[in-house]
Amino acid sequence: MPGVRPQEDQPSEVHKRRRTPALSDVAPLLVTFAVGLISYGLFYNRGLGLSVIGYSIAPAERVMQGEVPYRDFLFNYTPGILWVNALLMKAFGATLMATRIGLLAFKLITLITLFRVARRLTSGWAALVQVTLTLAWLGHQQIFNVYPDQYLVLFALAGLTCMLNYDETGRARWLLLCGLAIGVVFVFKYNVGVLLFGSGTLAIVTRELMTTRGIKGAAHRVGLYLIGFAAVAGALAGYLAYNNAFGAMINHFLHHAAEYSETRSVTLPPARVVLPAALASLLATIVGLGLLRTAARFFEAYVIAVIGIGSIILLALDKAALINESAIAAVAYFPPLIFAAAFALAIWQLKKKGRDAAGWWRDNGAMAITGLFAVAVYLEVFPRADFYHLVRVLPPVFLFFFALLVRCVPALREHLRTRVPSPNRVALLTAATPLVFLLFAGVEDTWAPEFDSGLRFRDNRELNIERGRGIFVEEKQAELTEGLVQLIQANSSKDDYIFSFAQRGSALYFLAARRNPTHFLWWRSVGISAEEREAVMTMIAARRAKLIVVQDVAATQEIQDFIGDNYDQIGVVADIAVYGLK
Repeated sequence: MPGVRPQEDQPSEVHKRRRTPALSDVAPLLVTFAVGLISYGLFYNRGLGLSVIGYSIAPAERVMQGEVPYRDFLFNYTPGILWVNALLMKAFGATLMATRIGLLAFKLITLITLFRVARRLTSGWAALVQVTLTLAWLGHQQIFNVYPDQYLVLFALAGLTCMLNYDETGRARWLLLCGLAIGVVFVFKYNVGVLLFGSGTLAIVTRELMTTRGIKGAAHRVGLYLIGFAAVAGALAGYLAYNNAFGAMINHFLHHAAEYSETRSVTLPPARVVLPAALASLLATIVGLGLLRTAARFFEAYVIAVIGIGSIILLALDKAALINESAIAAVAYFPPLIFAAAFALAIWQLKKKGRDAAGWWRDNGAMAITGLFAVAVYLEVFPRADFYHLVRVLPPVFLFFFALLVRCVPALREHLRTRVPSPNRVALLTAATPLVFLLFAGVEDTWAPEFDSGLRFRDNRELNIERGRGIFVEEKQAELTEGLVQLIQANSSKDDYIFSFAQRGSALYFLAARRNPTHFLWWRSVGISAEEREAVMTMIAARRAKLIVVQDVAATQEIQDFIGDNYDQIGVVADIAVYGLK
């Protein structure tokens, strides 16, 4: 009959059933990609961290020009970020936009990888909660600065995926691939690579001893893991040794590590700041437990009220308000508290299981591995608690916390079954409470500062310099950056050397397209010997640098007196002065 398809063209019930699960699997992934693209797309070309440009993009240009890190200039990390940025600028031009587009791609792939791991530990649609938390904590003030952590988290998650695959299948190739992934992390930031290698080793040994009780088998599998890691780390060491840079790197790292812990540590927020949020949480918990014992039928309404009132407080009050400041500061304590609670829970479960360690691992092995990897990434910043660093390592912590919370919901539901009318709904609401507060604290700390009271971007002025086209910053930042670049370019040529004592001025090597004649990225960097500093002063006395950039404050008076014999001040922009040869 016309208009009726032949029978063989009609979709069968089997095909319909097959198509439905496929769509349900793909839909959350598409949502993750779309929401991630929109969220990151709002900010990938906004904001400017001059110091970050000085230590991650200016030296990347030196790599692109044939220089080797540590041999030709000092760098505080392994050189992965320099190689990535050098390749991006080689392909798309030496501009800030080239590095930002590369970082946008990295962040999107990382978000998708995070979703896939969360889906594995929970479920497809539930994993979107993890995605939402990650996007709520976009980045503290400088969202798209090219820090090494912004790249290495992808490979940490790839390593976690491989380790979970090994735990599930027992196949050796996953250990090799996991070692390779952690080796790539090492190339971006050596301390995180070492921490992750240690956590992976502990996961393998724990698994083998709990399931097979075989020390020999554990040693064999750790060896496979080590082979993968050593293949990448060894290639890096071989490249540097071939270019006469390996010894210089080791020497710098030894000095750098010793000084860094002394000069750059940022303690956890003081108790007086966190106390209001802690007391409010404790009071809400006590009242809730009291309701469960005396008037359980009101417990659901109470939880909804806590979520609603807390959300209004976090979103409606100014960030500087006492309770908001306290709630955001409390997030610094969140990772160690979660890890401590999870460890205590694991010990309690092991005691409950008695001698059945294999059964415990069968039930909890994936969570244990996830927790170990999250701890390793987090320890890169601990005990520092500045939010610039903290926010960048939160995604793996959120992953572990959310998966742990999902696993606790059935037990909570069972506990509530005889106490409340709707135990399933109440259990979900109770579990959602900390997630909601984490979400809104992230919005308040990372999203709100990017907009003014009229919901307009604070960074709304495009940079008017060649290498900064397409990047939007605040008016004050634009005036500082453009003023310095114009001053540098008007008083020097492209082949001239300049040197910056000012940390922010180190970005001028890249932004003004001028060369740095020294091994330093900036003067106050840690791990620099007295002899190396003296060599710079000798270079200045020999008039090798056409221009000198200093921060025009009393702390640099000694430097200003020294350069005064050969240089005159030619201009000042804000608190940064430029000196030219007499």
